[in-house]
Amino acid sequence: MSCPIQNTSTNCEDNMPGEDQNQEPIEVVAVSAEVNDELLNDHKGEHSGWYFAGTKKYLMPSIYKNEVNNFYHCPVREDDIWISTFPRSGTTLTQELVWLIRNNFDFETAKKLYLWERSPFFEANIVFHEKTKSMILKENENNDENIKLVESQSCPGYLVIESMSSPRLIQTHFPLSLLPKEVNEKNCKIIYVARNPKDVVVSYYHLLQTWRTCNYVAPFPKFWKQFKEGLVPWGPHWSHVLEGWAHRYDPNVFFIFYEDMMKDMVTTIYKIADFLSVPAPTDKVKALLEHVSLKSFRENPAVNYEIYKRIGLFEKDGVSFVRKGAKREKPEGLNNEIENDIDDWMKENYEKDYLTFPS
Repeated sequence: MSCPIQNTSTNCEDNMPGEDQNQEPIEVVAVSAEVNDELLNDHKGEHSGWYFAGTKKYLMPSIYKNEVNNFYHCPVREDDIWISTFPRSGTTLTQELVWLIRNNFDFETAKKLYLWERSPFFEANIVFHEKTKSMILKENENNDENIKLVESQSCPGYLVIESMSSPRLIQTHFPLSLLPKEVNEKNCKIIYVARNPKDVVVSYYHLLQTWRTCNYVAPFPKFWKQFKEGLVPWGPHWSHVLEGWAHRYDPNVFFIFYEDMMKDMVTTIYKIADFLSVPAPTDKVKALLEHVSLKSFRENPAVNYEIYKRIGLFEKDGVSFVRKGAKREKPEGLNNEIENDIDDWMKENYEKDYLTFPS
């Protein structure tokens, strides 16, 4: 999928009559100089600076500051389906499940088209700093196909979704409060997936190391400290998840824990089908179970993102995008002291809102 418009300064709101074009509905402020220096030193893929977005101070790279109104004012459709997750919370699995359930279990098309073509990443462009993107394009200068792929991955999602047929399935790591305002106004369906932060912090650490647009270089103990303080992209985790949790009873919101999905995939499939008001025949459900098995996922080029290594978005010798599923890992630096700190931090930030993660 190529980017419809390469000039990312184009505003969705330009075509929206009656909008105040100077309106700043989501406040974006620079982090302190000290924090900014630390984050720039640790995230080598970002070269300009870091910002807090919204009242809950979600951490965003510099491109977000110039794009916030494009995201917030982007027109949506009533039959759009939005998948909102904190990174490394079962996003890819959920996208594949929902797309197939909503599209009559069309496995053939799912194998032919990359997942990002069927379910675009809304804010993908914010992690493509111009310097990093230029470096990756330079590495691919003799391969037109690779260049096209890099451009497609860095295209703003608000441009990509314009040409999609309905119903559109849109993936985002934005919390509910940073979604386009029309998502709420048009009562779009939202699927929110939450995962135990004990697993998120480890998986996210590995991803940010592998993802060259981020290129995280600090050791795990430092990453945990930043995660704990909400100083990771799209963090704080607790604010993100608690927003979804607070809306779990809304009729247009389907809230689910990743751990519950993995424990009972059959029930999950039927619940999603019911939420979307579509049938789920027994034989199709059985086929879907095989399609999303860990082995099948790892071998499926439409969802495993191995092509990112070919074009240089992922480190070629880095970890696989599809990792170990529900199995808990212990990276170097994760000691008993940090594990106890994680337990205390979770009690402080989640249990007060009656949120307990499945183990």
